[in-house]
Amino acid sequence: PANVEQRANGAVQVHSTPFIYSELGSNSFEIQSTILQAYAGYTRVAEGRSVTVKVGQLSSAFGSYPLRYDDARNWLIDSPSSYGYYAPVSLKGLPGAEMDVVLGKADLRFQFTNSSPGNPRQLWDLGQFGSWTAGAGYTIRQGFRVGASAYRGPYLNRDYIYFFPGEADPKSLPATGLGVDVQYARGRLNLSGEAHKFLMPYRAIPDYVIENVYGEAKVTLSPRWFVSGRIAVSNQGWTHRLRRSQTYEGVVAFRPARNQLVKLGYLAIQNPFVPSSLNNVLGLQYVVTFDPPAVVFDR
Repeated sequence: PANVEQRANGAVQVHSTPFIYSELGSNSFEIQSTILQAYAGYTRVAEGRSVTVKVGQLSSAFGSYPLRYDDARNWLIDSPSSYGYYAPVSLKGLPGAEMDVVLGKADLRFQFTNSSPGNPRQLWDLGQFGSWTAGAGYTIRQGFRVGASAYRGPYLNRDYIYFFPGEADPKSLPATGLGVDVQYARGRLNLSGEAHKFLMPYRAIPDYVIENVYGEAKVTLSPRWFVSGRIAVSNQGWTHRLRRSQTYEGVVAFRPARNQLVKLGYLAIQNPFVPSSLNNVLGLQYVVTFDPPAVVFDR
């Protein structure tokens, strides 16, 4: 017999600026709050398969990293270059609906949101245009999964910083994102990687292209200690002039207790867009996890 579960989930992030690595060049000092998730979900599970429907404020269904965007689950301190608050795939929540399906070793997801992951808009904002995201994965064997995802939908709005005079109607300029991902785990070793390409079309100026690839590894030394690293390469710019950057990050992490995690990390950037004073960052992160009871209605 099938099991049915109804659930309400929410996650709010509050931080001072500058806090996230991408904000280090900012002179702004303020408190910001972001609703990452706030949705109601319905799940029906049967032998070897399940269906989940979610409606509300959702994390983007593009790629694999948003599924583990949590400082307690992220092996490093920074996020991969494709993801962030000012990146092709925003880590902010998007109003919309999503369906997730699991059929044996295959998983599928489809998401429709009020705006593009490349420029998220809230329900009270102007310039909302529907965007869809789809993804699929297959677990070849336990610990080894491959996947792919895509999104498409208008990403500009008339008050957007990159909407230039004489540009075409934003709804006629859909952005496209394509990606593949792989995860592997065996013993003390965990590997993860993604490759993405994003196209932001224009009419008044050349199209903007972003090509990102990264790989990261985590090695568990003991139940309390692990080390991890990430190498990322990015090519981005107008179609006639792409510029390359590389990012290297390493972390040593320690768990003082089950619900605590301390990370000491070093980030090195070779990037023509980043001031030399920010090319090297030493970071210390302390994470405390609380486990409040979930709101679940079983039937």
